[in-house]
Amino acid sequence: METNGINLQTRIISGIIFFLAGFTVLLPFVVSAQKVTADTSRFLIGKQVNLTLELETEKGSVVDWPVLGDTLSASIEIISKSKPDTLVTEGSNKLMIRQVITITTFDTGFIVVPPVTFRVKGKNGAFSELKSEPLLLEVKNVQVDAAKDIKDIKPVLQAPYTLRDFLPWLLLAAAIGLLATLVWFYIRNRRKNKPFIKLPARQQKPPHVVALGLLDELRKEQVWQKGQVKEYYTRLTDILREYFEKRFGVNAAEMTSEEILFAMKDHIGEASVLGDLRKLLSLSDLAKFAKMQPIGAENELSMTYAKTIVLNTAAAPSTDDAEMISNNETRETRNPINE
Repeated sequence: METNGINLQTRIISGIIFFLAGFTVLLPFVVSAQKVTADTSRFLIGKQVNLTLELETEKGSVVDWPVLGDTLSASIEIISKSKPDTLVTEGSNKLMIRQVITITTFDTGFIVVPPVTFRVKGKNGAFSELKSEPLLLEVKNVQVDAAKDIKDIKPVLQAPYTLRDFLPWLLLAAAIGLLATLVWFYIRNRRKNKPFIKLPARQQKPPHVVALGLLDELRKEQVWQKGQVKEYYTRLTDILREYFEKRFGVNAAEMTSEEILFAMKDHIGEASVLGDLRKLLSLSDLAKFAKMQPIGAENELSMTYAKTIVLNTAAAPSTDDAEMISNNETRETRNPINE
């Protein structure tokens, strides 16, 4: 009977050992430790405190680190978070993962930091969830002395200066500098009798080009053909007077025909050209003052005299101008002359 009892007891112990061994095999092969600690467990309301999250696990394990938002609870706000830092212990098969979180709260009394959950995948592929212990913190209120004046908990922080703060002053300084420069230029140019802003001078046509253009316009208007002989010679000689004034600086507009001939002797080298000028001025005086009516050929010849005088006294007669006069003379010889 005793033998049967001993055998039964042996069988029970063996079964328990077998059960525990099988259960151990089925458990994930993960050995980990986790905790959440604070710099201090007592602090003033609004003060910032650092919480340190730590997880110790085996090398080769895959850790699903907890993702934290802006708060840990309804009364605990997260100010900042560092990146999880992994530390390897030399001569050990352990890894230490650590993260520092800065928190604050505006509630007073005892508050609880809730457990933080870590998910770890072991080498055998099994997952396990590890939770830290809740952490109790005490938040103290500021002691107020009613007999003293009210003051801030902390002094007002001065915000750092940026370029945006100085930008209006920089723009004002630039505007004042620009205005001062403009005033200086204005005073300097006024003393030198110069314009404040000197615009580029518009390029003027040479006097002979202007005169030839006016003569050509007069010819196209057919003034003398309409019976306006006096006006024709008045405009013809006025064109020459203006040309002499711009080309040689002779005040021909205020001179008589004889004075013009005397003044132009120094500028017209060829006797034939000077003779053409004499003929043109004489015929013009007769038409304007003696009411003489020159024939059509004389009117056309006066136009030819005027163009020849301009071309022979121009500073640099161009080939195009000479060809224009030649073409005009050819056209005049081919067309019948109105008398």
